[in-house]
Amino acid sequence: MPEFDDVFNDIGEQDLPVLHLQLGSPEAFKVLFFQYYPELLSFALMCLQDQDHLVAHRVTLEAFFLLWERHTEFDREKTIKAFLYLAVRNKCLHEARSRTHTNALPVTPPSSLPQDILSDIFAYIDRSNFFAY
Repeated sequence: MPEFDDVFNDIGEQDLPVLHLQLGSPEAFKVLFFQYYPELLSFALMCLQDQDHLVAHRVTLEAFFLLWERHTEFDREKTIKAFLYLAVRNKCLHEARSRTHTNALPVTPPSSLPQDILSDIFAYIDRSNFFAY
């Protein structure tokens, strides 16, 4: 059986938030959200061909909420990043195919995420000027 120190050294510092997420830490989710939201939002906008900023926000939020719902499945940051990019891409493709998307953000957050974490996430989105050019 491997020693704790061997396992810890093998993990790497960048995967610590992932391990906390895997254990269900809402704070680890928030750290990963703040880290990846801007680049995933830009990716969503690119996939949507710069057509709709609100839809880009919605599909990005949906991808993160899906991550939270499946948080026990991830053990490395690389797999989380790949999952988020694939989820955003698939949601954008679905939006493009349906062509009946709404601009509102009717995203239902997972009930297992604490309200204070959700408040921080939505406040971050509100105060950030992602599309100022």
